[in-house]
Amino acid sequence: MTSTKSFPSYTQVRKDLTTEATATSVEDNADWGGIENLDVPQTESQAEKDAAAAKKAAEEEAEKQAEVEAQATQEQANAASRNESRSSVTYSDASGSVSAGAGASIDRAYSLIGQSMDCTALVSQALAARGIDFHGWPEEYVNVPGGHVVTDGSLQPGDILIYANTGGWNGGAHYDHVALYVGNGQAVHGGWNGYSVALASAMTEKLTIVVRIP
Repeated sequence: MTSTKSFPSYTQVRKDLTTEATATSVEDNADWGGIENLDVPQTESQAEKDAAAAKKAAEEEAEKQAEVEAQATQEQANAASRNESRSSVTYSDASGSVSAGAGASIDRAYSLIGQSMDCTALVSQALAARGIDFHGWPEEYVNVPGGHVVTDGSLQPGDILIYANTGGWNGGAHYDHVALYVGNGQAVHGGWNGYSVALASAMTEKLTIVVRIP
């Protein structure tokens, strides 16, 4: 006896793998762009940074130097203006008694004659004798506490005499000299003939500012 088994028929469909594959070919006219089209940040080398910093420092130094020179020029112009405005002033001793404070300054100044110190140290010590603590460049004695500028040409013992130009060594950056008036056309000067304290002429023809402390 023969057994027969039947099977359903199947139709196989072969997939075309070639057509399903992803294409990787590039068209001849494709445009990928050049390196210049890429947004690549530009960075400075260390040498370029150092050069830029050095240039900036040089420019700042040049600006500072220009400011210093401009200030010196302005101070010279101011001094010249003050000298011109005071050239017609005739100084003479004012009548009246010497105040106790002025007397103390004069006594201290006389006691320092022959010692070695510059003009500002001499005047500062004279002021200290009357209880005033002050020291500065010659032109700064116009700001002595309690003092005022005298404009009428009078001189009193104890007055502070300020000179813009006496042929000194300050070179225009500061006034040349300051002294203490003691009367009769004389003053005690520090830094005289070098570095000593001396009694000499008040040099009224070279005076720029007179400061008086009542």
